[in-house]
Amino acid sequence: MFKTGYISFITETGGGFDSNMNPISSTKVNSIYYPCNLSTDTKGYKFIQDGLYVDASYSIYIDALDITIESKVQLRDNHENDLGVFLVQNKEFLDITKRIKIIV
Repeated sequence: MFKTGYISFITETGGGFDSNMNPISSTKVNSIYYPCNLSTDTKGYKFIQDGLYVDASYSIYIDALDITIESKVQLRDNHENDLGVFLVQNKEFLDITKRIKIIV
């Protein structure tokens, strides 16, 4: 696989209420960064009041490891630049290549 980026899966645990019925915040934990093939599907720029907002969609191909794909992922490009946190829109196992395709 040609590595063009990195993906980390975000797991959210905890939360709820304590014995006095006060809310307890959940904790978010990132997995290690796995090398992946990252390609940009769409990328657009929108101007909002405080600056520039990037609206992007990516396709990620990752080797079929023993991993649990969560609903949120964090992406980095090949130069370790942070691309942001994204919600997983679709995931599928590709039989021929034995890889997982994730669309965010």
